[in-house]
Amino acid sequence: MDAGKIDMQVLSYTTATQLIPAPEAVSIAQAANNEMAERVKRYPDRFAAFATLPWADPKAAADELERTVKELNFKGVLLSGRPSADATFLDNPKFEPVLEMANFLKVPIYMHPGFPARTVQEAYYAGLDPVVSARLSAFGWGWHAEVGVHMLRMILAGIFEKYPDLQLIAGHWGEMVPFFLARLDEALSKEATHLPKTISETFINHVYVTPSGMFTLPHFQFILQVLGADRIIFSVDYPYIGNENARAFLENAPISPSDKEKIAHGNAERLLKL
Repeated sequence: MDAGKIDMQVLSYTTATQLIPAPEAVSIAQAANNEMAERVKRYPDRFAAFATLPWADPKAAADELERTVKELNFKGVLLSGRPSADATFLDNPKFEPVLEMANFLKVPIYMHPGFPARTVQEAYYAGLDPVVSARLSAFGWGWHAEVGVHMLRMILAGIFEKYPDLQLIAGHWGEMVPFFLARLDEALSKEATHLPKTISETFINHVYVTPSGMFTLPHFQFILQVLGADRIIFSVDYPYIGNENARAFLENAPISPSDKEKIAHGNAERLLKL
């Protein structure tokens, strides 16, 4: 962080706790969050944290989210991939306790990528060189598409009408969705969805996007034009990608000083109450 001139980092686990059976998942998530809280406590001016939850037990997950926010001062929750071993998404009614709690606490859910379901991997990504298949199904394409579909399902299921204070964060410039918003509004109009808002209206009002280490200027300029500076939060992808060029990317971006301030820290301070 010092070498990259990064003042504060929000820490999180990317372990897929949803694959752990319910009783064990609760104790593991609690222990993991307690350990994270101790690390934040050592450097409170440099670190904050997102919770990891026992998704196999949605009621316990909601309780753990409440505990971590109220007692440990966590800033939200991170979900890696789909929230259950049976490959369902957050629009499934069984996850309403978690969504209701996040909405009540006004803390975001970071939609981190995870591996596609095995049936999807076999149908879409198998049959190539094993290394190529693995990379294509994961950080090359597959897990970005997974998050994009996940968020679209939440929008189309009316989740944000039911939970109007719920906010999501999506990395990698919004996991493909922003680049298709115009197409989605045309293909899935309000007449088709029977929702009061278009997909783009809901996305822009309920999803923040981050670069997640994808420091590419054309993507950034497109997102800035479509979503606006108020919906971009700067992030790195450490330890998968180094921090060396992160700050320079934003400092050299051809945008106004006020937009740089919003993206560098202002939006995160507002959303995460830093």
